[in-house]
Amino acid sequence: MNILQFEDYLKIDTEFFNQVDLRTLNHYIERFMYTVPFENISVQNKEPISVNVDVLFNKIVHRHRGGFCYELNTIFQYYLKEKGFKVDRVSGTIHTPDDNWSRDGSHMSTIVHLDQPYIADVGFGDLPTKAIPISDPDNIQVIDDTNGHYRAILDKDSVIHLQKQLDDQSWRTSYLTNEISRPWDFFIEHLDYNEHNPDSIFVQKLIITMATEYGRVSMSSDHLTITSQNHKQKESFKRDQYKAILKKYFGIVESIHTLES
Repeated sequence: MNILQFEDYLKIDTEFFNQVDLRTLNHYIERFMYTVPFENISVQNKEPISVNVDVLFNKIVHRHRGGFCYELNTIFQYYLKEKGFKVDRVSGTIHTPDDNWSRDGSHMSTIVHLDQPYIADVGFGDLPTKAIPISDPDNIQVIDDTNGHYRAILDKDSVIHLQKQLDDQSWRTSYLTNEISRPWDFFIEHLDYNEHNPDSIFVQKLIITMATEYGRVSMSSDHLTITSQNHKQKESFKRDQYKAILKKYFGIVESIHTLES
C-alpha cells in the first residue's frame, strides 16, 4: 500500500494534521468517510472479498470503490498504525432494525487509544465523521454531527453501547462492543457468513451510503435517499438509471449484477 497515494486520494492535509492526537484522527476519519462509500457491490456481484491491504488499496484508490466493515476498517486501521496511532480491532454485535441482535463478530470496529479510548469506525454506514469518546455513565460525552448525535457508554460489565439519538430524544444502541483486541482470524467465519449466507442482509440487499458535508446520501436497488440536516428526500429510479446515479453520487463506475438481470 502506497501511503502517499492513499493520502492524496483522500485529500488528507498532512502538513496541518501530522500529530498523533484527536484533531488529526478526526481529520483522517472525515476525509475517509467523505471519500470512500460503505457499499456491498462485491457481495452482490459474488466477487470474492479480500482483506489484504494491497488489494483494498487497489479497490479503493484505483477502482474508486468502497466496501463494508471488514474491508474499510482493516485498511483504516493499517493507515492509523502507519501514522503512529495505537489501534485495536474489536468485535461488534449489531442491533438490527427488527429489534433483534446480530451474531457477535458480525461487525468489526476500531478503537484508538489517545487520552482516552475512542471509537474510530469508518465501516458502519451511519456514524459521525469524527471519533466517539468511550465514556462512563457518570460523565457521558456526546458527539454532535451533521447526521445526528452519538455517544459510546461503557457499562459496569465492560460492554460499550454505541448509541444514536432518535427524533424523540431517546437513545438507541446501534451496536455493542468491548475493548478486547481481536486477531483477524476471529472474524473469518463472520466475514464468510456476511459474504455468502442467504440470511445475510448484505446478500439480500444492495446497500450503498456515504457521508457528505450536508448529511448523507444512500442508494438501494430502486431508491436514492439524500439526507440534509435530518431532512430526507427519497426518490425512486428505474434500473436503467442506476449506473448514472452510482457515478454521480458515489464516483463508482461498476456494473451491479443483481440490477442487470
